[in-house]
Amino acid sequence: MKNTVRGALISGLVLAVAACAPAPKPIVVAPKPVVVPPAPVIPPMPLPPGGAAVTMKVPPLGIDGVRTTPNRGLSREENIWHLRSGLNVAALNCQGPVWGEIAQNYNRYLQVHKSRLAQTNKAVDSEYVKRFPGQNGLRVRDTRMTDLYNYFALPPVRAEFCDRSLAKSREILAIPSTALPEYSFGALADLDAVFINFFNAFEKYKVDIAEWNARYGPQPLTAPAPVAAAGSPASGK
Repeated sequence: MKNTVRGALISGLVLAVAACAPAPKPIVVAPKPVVVPPAPVIPPMPLPPGGAAVTMKVPPLGIDGVRTTPNRGLSREENIWHLRSGLNVAALNCQGPVWGEIAQNYNRYLQVHKSRLAQTNKAVDSEYVKRFPGQNGLRVRDTRMTDLYNYFALPPVRAEFCDRSLAKSREILAIPSTALPEYSFGALADLDAVFINFFNAFEKYKVDIAEWNARYGPQPLTAPAPVAAAGSPASGK
């Protein structure tokens, strides 16, 4: 009996102590932060080199891997005349305090090499007459010279062309006329390299803009597939 009473008293004390204890704090689980993916970084759209028109055409590569410009595959005398044509365009198009010297040097060049240039002109005329039998070879030459002048006047490379022409206009005054063929071959190649480098850069631009459009450009709308009319068989062609 005493043990029963003692157990009841202990149980009551335990319950009383438990009633006085502070209530346990609820466990709050913080929500996981929402990870917002960063906005995609779109690189600038590629632009044509030198501000060229996006539709311009460039000379194709030859079998030797070099651009087939008007200055490729020339005879010994044509190299002399094409260099003269390039310097002529530079004398006309490259003006101002930096390039104005080209016109002065070009006029001196015509005087220093007057006899050799006259010989070259006759030789090139003869070559065209032989090259185009049954045609007006001289007219063919005039047409090609017009194309050559337009080629040398390509706006996107004007500054680089003028810089290089200035150097050539100085060098050629110190060249003896007997060495003009050899000098013209190398000097013309140096001038033409300005254009070849530009054409190569333009071809790279076309690859870059195609890749950019494929990744970042607007996607073309896809037309829904036509639905065959009820009762009509689908075409098997």
